[in-house]
Amino acid sequence: MLCRQRTLGLLAVVLVLGPSLLGGVPGAALAQAGARALNARADRGKGSARATHPEANAPAQVTLTQGAGTPGVQITMPPVGLSIEYPVMALDLGAGACPPPALIAALQQLGSPPLSLAGDSQDMTVPSDALSGAASSWETATLFPLPTSFWAQLHCLLSAAHDPLTVGLNLKTGQPSWAQQMVAGAQSAATDGLDFSLGNEPDLYPLPNYASLGKPQPNEQATQVALYVQLASALQQTLAGAPTIGPELAGAEHWQRELPHVIAQLHLATVGVHAYPLTACVTPKAVTVGGLLTAYAADEPRKFAWVVADAQAAGVPAIISEANSASCGGVEGVSDSPASAVWAVRFVLSALKTGFHEVRFHFSGDPYDPFVVRGEEVIRRPLDSALVALNQWLPVGSSLRTVAGVRGLLASNVTSATGASLLILENERAHAQKLVLRGAQSVNMESLSAARGGVVKTQLSAVRGRIKLLVAGNSVVALSAAG
Repeated sequence: MLCRQRTLGLLAVVLVLGPSLLGGVPGAALAQAGARALNARADRGKGSARATHPEANAPAQVTLTQGAGTPGVQITMPPVGLSIEYPVMALDLGAGACPPPALIAALQQLGSPPLSLAGDSQDMTVPSDALSGAASSWETATLFPLPTSFWAQLHCLLSAAHDPLTVGLNLKTGQPSWAQQMVAGAQSAATDGLDFSLGNEPDLYPLPNYASLGKPQPNEQATQVALYVQLASALQQTLAGAPTIGPELAGAEHWQRELPHVIAQLHLATVGVHAYPLTACVTPKAVTVGGLLTAYAADEPRKFAWVVADAQAAGVPAIISEANSASCGGVEGVSDSPASAVWAVRFVLSALKTGFHEVRFHFSGDPYDPFVVRGEEVIRRPLDSALVALNQWLPVGSSLRTVAGVRGLLASNVTSATGASLLILENERAHAQKLVLRGAQSVNMESLSAARGGVVKTQLSAVRGRIKLLVAGNSVVALSAAG
C-alpha cells in the first residue's frame, strides 16, 4: 500500500542476582497508551493487569513450559512473508542475469518466506512488450512495463532462495492478453509454489460514473462488489485453475457484508486483507514511536476477527497479505527505528492468535521496508531482525498459546513439533519488569528492544535453581532451553 490510510527503555537485559540497571523515560502519551494496553489486551495476558495487593512488587515466576498443556493455535504457514511492489523488485534484481547474492542470502535468512509481487503497482504493471510507441493517455503513460529480463532474473532468485510466489495481476487497468503473458512469465519463474492475486484494494477503486462526479451513487458498495466479482471471474479464466488469493481489501470493513459472497463466487484459496495500525497519508506527524508501541497498534489484527470467521466458514485460510507500521510508506525515524521490530512481534502474535495464518510485510521503497538493496549490498533495518526471529521462533508445525498469570507481562508459549518449548514475553510498559524463571538450569535468551536494533542473544545459568532477570520496558524476550 503506497498511499492508503491506514521510550526509551534500555536493551532487554538479564541480571542474574545482580543490581538493576534498567529504567524508562515515559512521556504523557506513552503513559496513556500503557493504560489502554492494560484494558485492550487483558485477555491476551490476564496477569498483566496492574496489581493492587501487597505482593505487587514481587517478581512474576514462570517456567519455560508454562501453559504448554492448554489449547493453542497451530502454525501451518510461515508466520511472516513479504509483499513487494513490482518496481522495487525489478530494481532489487539488478542488471545481471541473476540477482545480487546478498538478496538471496537475505531471503534465506528470513527462512525463504512467501514472496508477493503486489501493492498499488499491481494495477499499473504490464508485460514488457505490451506498450509500444508514444503514450496516448495519462493512464497509459503511468503504467509500468516490466523489464524484459524480469521473469528470468526472478527465476534465478527463486531457484536459490526457494520462496513460494504470489503474482498480482492488473485488474484495474489491465487486459486479458496482458494477464495471459503475466501468468506465463510467473509460471516460468516460480520454483516452490505459485498463486495469483486478482487486483489490489478494489474497495478503493472508483466507479465509472462520470455523469455524477463527486456525488455518491445509490447502492455504490454493492455495485462495486458486483463489478469486481465480474471482472475478477473473467481474469481467472487466464489462470488455468491456479489458486487465487483475495480480495486484497484496503479496509476489510468496507465489504464486511459482501465478503462471504466474494469468497464463494471467486472460489478463493486464501482470503487476504490489508492492515496498517497507523497512517502517514494525511500527516507524518501522526506516526510516532510512542504510538507504534501502544496496544492499539499491536492489536490491529483483532479488529478483523470476522474476516477469519468468514474464511473458516468457507474452509480456507485467512492472511494479512499486506501490512506495516503506517500506511503511505511509513515515517523515517519511526518505521525504520528499533521500535518497529518490537511492534512487529506484537502485531504478528496478535494476528496469529486472532486466527490469521500469516502476515506479509510490505516493501515500497519507503522508510518501512525491512531491508533495502543498494547495488550488491543489502542494508538491513531493525524490522528485518524481528521478521527473522518470528520465523525462527514460530516454525511450521508448532503451536502458539497465551500464558495467563504472568504479572506485568504478556506471555506466550510456543511448543514445537518435537515438544520443545519457547516462552515469549512482551513488556508493553515503559519500565522494566522483574521475572524469576524456574525449572531450567540453562537457557538461551533472545531480546528485541525499542532502544536499539537487532536481536541480542545471551545464555543464562541458574543460581539455586532460579534465574532472575529484568525485562526492559518496551521490549520482547524469547527464552528457550540451552543445549
